[in-house]
Amino acid sequence: MRKPNTINRLLVTMLSTMALLAVAISPVAAQRYSFRSYVQGLGNLNVISIIQDPTGYLWVGTQNGLFRYDGTQLQEFGPAQGLPERMIQALHVAADGTLLVATANGIYFQLPAGQFVEITPPAGKGPFQPLLGSIFASVKKGETITVTRNGAFRLVQSSRVTWVAQPIALSGERIYGVVYTPDGALWYGCDKDLCRTAGGKTDRFAASLHLPEEKWASLLVTQEGKLWMRGASHIGELDLKTLKYESRELDNSGHVEMYPVLAMDAQGRILTIEGASLALWEKGAWRRVTERNGLGSYEIESLYVDREGSVWFGEVGHGLKRWVGQDHWEAYTKTDGLSSDLVWSTQRDRKGRLWVGSEFGLDYIPSGKQTPVQWRPSNGQAMSASTLALASDGSIWAGNLSGEVVRIDVNTLTSRAWKLPSITYISTDGRGRIFIATNSGLYSLNEKPGEQEKPELVQSSEFKKPQEQFYDLCLDGRGRLWAATEQGLVVLDDGGWRAINMGNSGARPDVIAVDPSGAVWASGSSQDLMRLHIEGYQVVDAKHVGRPPLLSQQVVALMVDRRGWLWVGQDQGLSMFDGYTWRSYTEDDGLIWNDTDSFALTEDTDGSIWIGTSGGLSHLLTPADAAQHTPQAPAFTKVMYGSELLSNGAAINWNSNALEISMALLSFKNMQEAGIRYRLIGPGQTGDWEETRDLLIHYRNLQPGSYRFEVAQVDQTGRSVSPVVAFAFRILPRWWQLTWLRVGFGLLVLVIVFWLWRKRIGLLLRQKKQLEEAVQMRTVALEKEKGELVRTKDQLRHFAEHDDLTGLWNHRIIVDRLRIEVDRSRREGLPLSIILVDLDFFKRINDTFGHPAGDEVLKEASSIFQHMVRSYDWVGRYGGEEFLLILPGSTFAHARQRAEELRQALESADVRDGEKRIPITASFGVACGYPRSHEELIRRADEALYDAKDKGRNCVVAIEIESQRRPHAVGESRQL
Repeated sequence: MRKPNTINRLLVTMLSTMALLAVAISPVAAQRYSFRSYVQGLGNLNVISIIQDPTGYLWVGTQNGLFRYDGTQLQEFGPAQGLPERMIQALHVAADGTLLVATANGIYFQLPAGQFVEITPPAGKGPFQPLLGSIFASVKKGETITVTRNGAFRLVQSSRVTWVAQPIALSGERIYGVVYTPDGALWYGCDKDLCRTAGGKTDRFAASLHLPEEKWASLLVTQEGKLWMRGASHIGELDLKTLKYESRELDNSGHVEMYPVLAMDAQGRILTIEGASLALWEKGAWRRVTERNGLGSYEIESLYVDREGSVWFGEVGHGLKRWVGQDHWEAYTKTDGLSSDLVWSTQRDRKGRLWVGSEFGLDYIPSGKQTPVQWRPSNGQAMSASTLALASDGSIWAGNLSGEVVRIDVNTLTSRAWKLPSITYISTDGRGRIFIATNSGLYSLNEKPGEQEKPELVQSSEFKKPQEQFYDLCLDGRGRLWAATEQGLVVLDDGGWRAINMGNSGARPDVIAVDPSGAVWASGSSQDLMRLHIEGYQVVDAKHVGRPPLLSQQVVALMVDRRGWLWVGQDQGLSMFDGYTWRSYTEDDGLIWNDTDSFALTEDTDGSIWIGTSGGLSHLLTPADAAQHTPQAPAFTKVMYGSELLSNGAAINWNSNALEISMALLSFKNMQEAGIRYRLIGPGQTGDWEETRDLLIHYRNLQPGSYRFEVAQVDQTGRSVSPVVAFAFRILPRWWQLTWLRVGFGLLVLVIVFWLWRKRIGLLLRQKKQLEEAVQMRTVALEKEKGELVRTKDQLRHFAEHDDLTGLWNHRIIVDRLRIEVDRSRREGLPLSIILVDLDFFKRINDTFGHPAGDEVLKEASSIFQHMVRSYDWVGRYGGEEFLLILPGSTFAHARQRAEELRQALESADVRDGEKRIPITASFGVACGYPRSHEELIRRADEALYDAKDKGRNCVVAIEIESQRRPHAVGESRQL
């Protein structure tokens, strides 16, 4: 940290306070942006200078050392690399790509091998004392101008390993910043003036252009031929053709900027620093990015834009930061006015308002505004909204898990409300009807309901039961309404409701979306994402999509936008499929939070995408930029052959050590998709391409010869590939590896072998007895090894038959055991009972307390079941949160009583997340009797389970199965 004297501290404090007040009264947008911090590996958190070399490495100069960032880690360069100075003042890449480093007392350049060498000052000038700002300027290879407190110098490369410094005469006693313009003229800040030297002539411009008195420390030439200049108090723009100066002051009167730096982004906008904020010159005005937009409250001291367009900056005492998703992402959180960071749904109405449904309220952002406003119904109480829909009449419909559904008139913002079972989704059918999916049936009513009209339960013979649980609704391009239910898929077309035969797909979706081709994308709890091809109301093909290209198997939201692109929300980020290529987004790309929420994907009227997460609302402004991109080619960090460092094209003597190739991808965006494709061409190598995400490759036992290692960066789909880069080397043979010597040595070996063979014959008889004893000893050892193999086999069988998390029998074993018990029941005429258990609202436990807490709940439930059954009963994990208990010989009354005891024990279980107790309940379905098959028994228990859910969960429903063997059947369905 810099240590100014007391007077300077007071001045800085006063000026910083004035700057913060000026920023506070300046109009700023309320959008929140993402900024990623890089502090791991930095030896000091005061970042003074940032630059990227031609290879792609990012160099970071701090008050206590120089660091290089390769996209994954920061590596320090210090005395071991020839750089003893710790205070880094400025960094520069010369016209030939050489990295120049200015320290507090010297200037260094980097050799191709990576070492740094000091440039010796001219005699009598003393050590270089570089300034802050644009103190380097290069226009041709091998030559760079620099300005220091000692004066101005021309740095000239005299050889591959030597640079020399030559004093040059520039106008003025003190030079502050330098830059070359395309015509070869050198512009610089001279005293408190602006100077230009060209063709042996020097001009001063303060008087003729009416420039303010300023020490112009930073100069920048734009692509449009404009010269931007920045000092501590002023900033301006000079047209190099007309020599017309325009003041570009930041409207922050009296502010003195300690770090007056300039940068230009990929769109040609000028960026500069204003205390703790960034300022961007766009459309003829300054736009500020401040603490309200997600920046910290700490003063910024360095600024840089890399070749990918990322904006990097250093905050005083708080390390390096990167603006993630600039121009492509924005976000809103509770800090920006939302009722909650847990965002469930969004919807744009015809008045331009963006409605946002969250855990603790329903908000809207007025058209053209950035500040959310909370909407309240007539009773004045805030209403959460887990689903939103826009009706064709322009009204907004909102529903939540508490069963509240309201219709909001967007003209008056008044509402009408109804009470239904817990609501999961609301959709229109495009024909004037609203459909509401609940956990106890599907309801509908007119978009413009009359005074007496209320939602009616939709009934159809295609529904297995009228009040089954409906999870999701989706309207396809042909106007058909699709629904995901607990029984599978149903669709409403011109012929009415039709159930979809799921065939052998195994799909039981919770979320669905239909693309323009008519394919149904579906995913369920712990199920892969599937693309279902449906013909004649039957699934004829199901293609699974897992990781990669998805980030997670936990898919919580699906949406197809107007372009036909599929968007997939997961608990680890967002993925997109444009029909050809997968692309994923995480916090590294600008997403506010990786844990996206259920059904929380919406396309806005401008084609942008809104994403609700557990950490706020994200807005992807430019989905079209998600198109396929060409990755940067990898760079070779280090190639080692044993202990020797190889350079490209090197020749090295053979040894028995391994070849180790280290690489860096040198990309700071989309790293979650990055991998490499590589191959080695040479003696004994196949030359086949291989793919990996590991950037450290080993080769062992290489033979003498010429080799070429080729590598390219690829994304996780393998469709996007960078240019191939290569590293060539040659392994020289040792003297004993020469061909003629090998032939002669081989002949000698043959002679020796023949002689040894004859000697061996005489030894064979003497060794016969020894061999018999050895065989006997080996037999004993083999018996011991056999015992070890048997134990290992038993362990493997245990792992194959038991669930990893709970230790219970897994799905396959428990179902096999049920078949056996059913067969025995039929042979011996004994009753058989099973209990099917489903933990209530288990997803809510995961969402509220986290997945580790959910795992503890599963393990506690398993422990309870194991301890409360008989020794010859069977307990298994039937599905994600489902358990199956088999009670051989149990009567109907005994099984029902046992289920109730289990229910009470589970309800009393004490599982905690810190100090907070996690409530656990479950629904129990019991089936008992003399089943004809295990399928019948499971089906009846499943029916009882769903009946228990319909009755409010946390209860037992038992069914006794009638049998042809028994003359009197007991009642069909009973509830405890």
